[in-house]
Amino acid sequence: MKSNILALLCVYGGVLSASCQQPAAMPSSYVAGNASVAYVDSWLPLGNPAAIGRAKDISLGIIYENRYITKELSTKSINLSIPTAYINTGVSLSHFGYSEYNEMIVAATAGRKFGQKLLLGVDIVYYTVSVADAHKRRGTLTAQVGTQIDLSDNLTVALRLLNPVMSKISSEDTDKHLPTVLSVGLLYRIRDEVIWLVEIDKETLSPIRWATGFEYALVKELVVRLGAYGYRDFRPTLGAGLRFDRWQFDISSDYNSVLGFSLIGGVGYKL
Repeated sequence: MKSNILALLCVYGGVLSASCQQPAAMPSSYVAGNASVAYVDSWLPLGNPAAIGRAKDISLGIIYENRYITKELSTKSINLSIPTAYINTGVSLSHFGYSEYNEMIVAATAGRKFGQKLLLGVDIVYYTVSVADAHKRRGTLTAQVGTQIDLSDNLTVALRLLNPVMSKISSEDTDKHLPTVLSVGLLYRIRDEVIWLVEIDKETLSPIRWATGFEYALVKELVVRLGAYGYRDFRPTLGAGLRFDRWQFDISSDYNSVLGFSLIGGVGYKL
């Protein structure tokens, strides 16, 4: 069993670096098509840090992602956001993997809205990896910065840069380079109930990844999401979200033709 999981990690590692272009401990998003850089309705932990500048309530959230219906490839995260009069802040903790191999991220986020159109944000990220044979957890410090600009009531453009300092973990038993990724995207509100999201990601050593999707609010309490992403493959996504007073529930799935389905779910509560 152990050897089978390690083999799957090797396959998954190649798929992840090609398609997601970020550390496995960073959860995917439930946003349509996984095109979240310009998403404005909520802050997504370890997503675009600028989005936390829109927060108006103290919020607590958890996210669970099960890749290819394999618990050893799951990511669990918990996050807290706290808005203030001067700057909005947040903290996130995320874990990927199992006893033989796992990654962990602890991040502190700060963001603010300047005027009516510009939002800026930054994540300070501490990333660690543990391999059973090494008997030690190795870590490094990095960051990501982001911005969102509301060009109009219906159009938002966004940019995010992950690991601009090109941090890596290098030791006698571990040699892991963190990806440096530039993401650009837009959100266009077609009508009050429908938004269209587009995103392009470029990791320094990988081809361009694209993502796009639509979110439709059927009623105030229910949204449905349809999208796709990829670059060498095509991955459709389907999801939904529920809103009840201070509670928020989200679920999304995507499909890889080689490895199968992945699921991600989130629960949020505004204090």
